[in-house]
Amino acid sequence: MKRVFTILLCCWLFIPALRAQQTASLLDAADLKAANDSILAEAYQLYLHEKVAWVLEDVFYGSKSSAINMFDGWLPITEDGITVKGIFYNKEKTQALFEANFNIQTGETSAKDAVRDLTKEEIDEINEHLRIIDAVKSLDAEDLPYCPEGCTFNVDAVSIGENLHRVYYILGTSQHGIIPFGCDFSYDCDSEGNIKAFRRYHKTYIPAVLKMEDGSAVREIFHSHLSICPLMAPTDIALFLLYGYEAGLSGFNVLSTVYHCLFAFDPETYEIKVVQMAN
Repeated sequence: MKRVFTILLCCWLFIPALRAQQTASLLDAADLKAANDSILAEAYQLYLHEKVAWVLEDVFYGSKSSAINMFDGWLPITEDGITVKGIFYNKEKTQALFEANFNIQTGETSAKDAVRDLTKEEIDEINEHLRIIDAVKSLDAEDLPYCPEGCTFNVDAVSIGENLHRVYYILGTSQHGIIPFGCDFSYDCDSEGNIKAFRRYHKTYIPAVLKMEDGSAVREIFHSHLSICPLMAPTDIALFLLYGYEAGLSGFNVLSTVYHCLFAFDPETYEIKVVQMAN
């Protein structure tokens, strides 16, 4: 199902304004490092959002609550940047049917299977979330990628400033042994759903396997980027952390045809290294 939520975590997030100009001129070494650092910060924020969603949805569906057949969506709330509470609400958006908590530092979860009325503040937040997500309808359909067979779009709305949100569409899959890279995009909009910026990261689906046909393990992932996204994408890193790193892969690499170099992501040191290619 399509997943929608907004969380403001205590995580430093750059808004990478440099990337809007990358196709016009190449960045020098200092600006390139700043852009890569910005991508890393953005990717970690996106990774946390997806990780929280995976955990809280598992708690909800694993509870076998009667609310599963009645709920319409869910609203995550964080007050301290550490514990995220997911409120699962009904189709009328009037009642909270189930609540789950996840501590992102300890990994501990808890749940409350009880019906209560939503507060006015919660209803307002839900309506704001829906306006932000519905903003995608104002985009030109020709600019939007297709959803490959066996995948769904996961939607993450991240607060990046006062009255400003970045909405990501990234692929999710239930297929075993696949990292669903590609067909991803994001846009920035205000709380009324007015779009301020749009970006595509990949035009096509480029799934990566975790094991070879002979059963041997893959250690690192490679793919190339064209001018549409000359640097490593934050969506790439987030998906690698979710599907690849947790499965034992040691690295992810992007060959940039614009910069004629290899961008190598090291999850152990959490940095992007630039490897120059021979002429």
